[in-house]
Amino acid sequence: MSDGLLFAASILAVYRLARLVAVDTVTARFRDWVTRQPGRIARELGYLVSCAWCLGPWLAAALTVVLAAGPGIPLPLLWLPAIAGGSALLTSADERMNRGQHG
Repeated sequence: MSDGLLFAASILAVYRLARLVAVDTVTARFRDWVTRQPGRIARELGYLVSCAWCLGPWLAAALTVVLAAGPGIPLPLLWLPAIAGGSALLTSADERMNRGQHG
């Protein structure tokens, strides 16, 4: 895979995973549980898992370490969130462009 394609797929994967953890309804119970834990570290983690902007750099760092460790990462682990991220961005853009328009 070319470096440019890997870079683009990584961006989309990090975007989707950050949104999945910090925003999506499916992970709301997890976020609620983390934010209810006592202590400063738990409070910081609760903030982190509730903020896609904050979580993104950490996920990017983790993915960079995994990718730098060697070519052994199974590509579906990268492609799945990358494709979902691209789809989410396109859907969001389409919804914004077509607001107020019906069918």
